[in-house]
Amino acid sequence: MTEIQQIKQWRTLASCGPIYEKLLGAIGTEEFGSTVRDSVMSVTAGARRIYLYETTGRIESSLQYYYCEPGLVDLLPLYTKSYMTLDPIQDAYRATPECSDIAFQRIRPSDIASAGFRRQFFDDAGIIERISIVQRGTDAWRGLNVVRHESDGYFSDDELTSLINLAWLALPMLPLNRNRTDKLRQLTVSQMEERFAARFPALTRRERQVCARAAIGMTVEATALDLAIGKTSVLTYRQRAYGRLNVTSPFQLCSLVSH
Repeated sequence: MTEIQQIKQWRTLASCGPIYEKLLGAIGTEEFGSTVRDSVMSVTAGARRIYLYETTGRIESSLQYYYCEPGLVDLLPLYTKSYMTLDPIQDAYRATPECSDIAFQRIRPSDIASAGFRRQFFDDAGIIERISIVQRGTDAWRGLNVVRHESDGYFSDDELTSLINLAWLALPMLPLNRNRTDKLRQLTVSQMEERFAARFPALTRRERQVCARAAIGMTVEATALDLAIGKTSVLTYRQRAYGRLNVTSPFQLCSLVSH
């Protein structure tokens, strides 16, 4: 069974002041997600994956920001299609029925009943723990998921307290950031390629093409078909570009050319 606890009392710490100021300054910008990520890293010993999202529960979910291994990005559509309704996070939603309710959940691989879900998103990647903090809003739940790799060990009690404090500050801000990527995706592929070419001349033509398509949300498979190259080639070009640009996800690519 997963560990779920509704948070009834909360008191911000004085040490959260600088973090709160940074979050306020990033509201409505492309930097909000990365600001939350940096805050997570500052109050813990590290995280392998970080997700910020809004969801109505089992039906609709909007991922606002993610920080994870590059290869995991291609599994996110599979999660939405096959595993989202099987995720124990549904229990955390039920534990927060009223507006402003907030709950903490700890999930370990043994808590995942679906063998496919457990293997794809936990066991194969060496993931040992996922901390989820969810808050009920007026029309949806808001969530912060922070995931730990076996090399970093389990979250300590102090780290969990710090993550809950951070979530209390950040989650109410999520609705103000809903439409930031939608505006960027109105750009055409050609316009995106031009932006990458102008700002990052070290990228090769293929790397620019792959980055532009990733930034507007195209999958590896769609990019391969569009460019008439193999999926392996797409992954290779993307890995090279990520290394040159010092990013780890398509969302971070967006932030490089969003303004």
